[in-house]
Amino acid sequence: MDSLITSGGYYMSKQQAGVFATTAKLTAALTLALLTACPAVAVPTPFEAVKGSWVGGGALSYKDGRSEKLDCSAYYTGSNDGNALTTALRCSGSSGKFELRSHLSYVGGKVSGSWEERTYNASGDASGTLNPGNLRLNFSGGVAGSMTVAFSTASQTVSIAIATSEVPVKAMHFDFKRS
Repeated sequence: MDSLITSGGYYMSKQQAGVFATTAKLTAALTLALLTACPAVAVPTPFEAVKGSWVGGGALSYKDGRSEKLDCSAYYTGSNDGNALTTALRCSGSSGKFELRSHLSYVGGKVSGSWEERTYNASGDASGTLNPGNLRLNFSGGVAGSMTVAFSTASQTVSIAIATSEVPVKAMHFDFKRS
């Protein structure tokens, strides 16, 4: 007869103990396999709130004091992990139109990337910070300045200040709603 051993206050044979140990090992192995196979739930980055289509308007403020109303549309796409954002902004007003695109990456609250304006063929780099509801960027290259974006899942407000002296525009402001 098998000798008896104790496990947690219960008596069992060596054969039962072996089955118990094998079952425990299989359960642990299966649990590990499931945890490895199932991706962890990703914590969304603040980029997730702006992905999609937007419409709105805004204004250009010129250095000579004039201003011009704009009609705009924007479209934002992102990477599956939420750490990259591609933007396309198209605006038109009485003096013409412009198309601004950017490619931004997010790591630990910091944003960096590139921008380009396709109508006037300007481009450069951008860097700044991203927090829930707020993006702050400095940009350089063909035009230099700063930009702030206050956003939620339903609206966003964009303010751009131009620092380049050769550019007749001193600022831009846009308000968007989801389309």
